[in-house]
Amino acid sequence: MKKTLATLFALVLMVGTAYAHNGMEHVMGTVASLTDASITVTTTDGKTQAVIVTGDTKYSNASGTITLKDIKVGDRVVIHATKKDGKLSAATVQVSKGKMAGMKMNGSSSSPQSK
Repeated sequence: MKKTLATLFALVLMVGTAYAHNGMEHVMGTVASLTDASITVTTTDGKTQAVIVTGDTKYSNASGTITLKDIKVGDRVVIHATKKDGKLSAATVQVSKGKMAGMKMNGSSSSPQSK
């Protein structure tokens, strides 16, 4: 009985998580390369992941709407994608410019300017 309840709970949790993300997968990391057809991201766990971009893909940054041509190698991105035929296809690409070099986990800076 306990196994059945645990299995049911796990199933409900997985379905709820999938529903909350609308079936989308998230790719977060740094742009390693890009073409007119895809963006390759070095993910936060150090792996690379290619994501297809289409005419329907939406791009944005802190200033608002951008285009694929505004994205550069080294930019940090969060891509919301759907899986089609075993490949990820980007619905949205959110870009954050700049590097986090010199930032410590507590938010303080190790740059000489902050001392």
